[in-house]
Amino acid sequence: MSPGALEFAVERHLPDEDAVAREFISFLEAASERRHRRGVMRRFNQPRHAGCVEAEFTVSDSLADELRVGLFADPRTYTARVRFASASSATDRDKDIRGMSIRLEGVRGQNLTAGATIQDFVLNSHPVMVAPDTRTFLDLLRAVEAGGFRRVWYFLTHIRSARIGLAARQHCASHLDIPYWSTTPYLFGEGRAVKYMARPTSARTSELPDTLTDDYLRQAMKRHLGEADASFDFMVQLQKDPTRMPIEDATAEWDTGESPFVSVARLRIPKQDFDTVDRMAWCEAVAFDPWCCLAEHRPLGNMNRARRRIYPELGRFRDERNARVG
Repeated sequence: MSPGALEFAVERHLPDEDAVAREFISFLEAASERRHRRGVMRRFNQPRHAGCVEAEFTVSDSLADELRVGLFADPRTYTARVRFASASSATDRDKDIRGMSIRLEGVRGQNLTAGATIQDFVLNSHPVMVAPDTRTFLDLLRAVEAGGFRRVWYFLTHIRSARIGLAARQHCASHLDIPYWSTTPYLFGEGRAVKYMARPTSARTSELPDTLTDDYLRQAMKRHLGEADASFDFMVQLQKDPTRMPIEDATAEWDTGESPFVSVARLRIPKQDFDTVDRMAWCEAVAFDPWCCLAEHRPLGNMNRARRRIYPELGRFRDERNARVG
């Protein structure tokens, strides 16, 4: 590489990352125990699902050569499942961040999770996270869990996080009508990084009801998929400047003027009845992990490196706890 040349997809590890990950796991286990002293322990994040749906994920047959990477190297349709959920609220009447998790099946290639033949994408309804790294995010969660003055003081002294949090928590008419972002970057072949986005393209949309009920989002999905298919463009945004589009700051939104999102695949959710006992049971039990992916799409950045330890540990903890209470 010539002197002064820009380096893309470059990670910069913090010296205390392992220690912070261990603290994070201990905090989440303790908080989960407090929240679920009896009965089934639900996941800490995105615990309340609107539903899980069957879908098709079709890689475009007209991609530019630079976009034919890993999963997107060849046009193909994958069987998919999609989970829609809310980040923390106990009722749809509360504003919240919404989540969309996509699982593709029958994925061939070198997977970063040994033996896996799936690719998971974990997306949120706001383009950035509320904290730049795991240490700051852990401090935020501790303040929120403590509540009261400690919570207020945290946001008074972290204005950027407060602004992001207020902007991110919204009401929406339907999970099927809003865009979702990866918030964090991912490798896109050697020396390139992208962020992901799923943009709704359905012909049918929903209206926000005059009166919000506890489960109006599930009901909106049921009405939509009882009448028509739903669809999303799956898109990537290439990192064009490593300074203005950082890898390690999860609060930094990459400028779409400098690097627009480009569609690489289409997600089609056919008409279906997803509100069944079996489907809802799968929706509660399934665990998505962004490290279930092809090596060409390795998660990047501090937040994603922590996820590699936190997600499996918390999944095992929850499974073992639920097995005991049976």
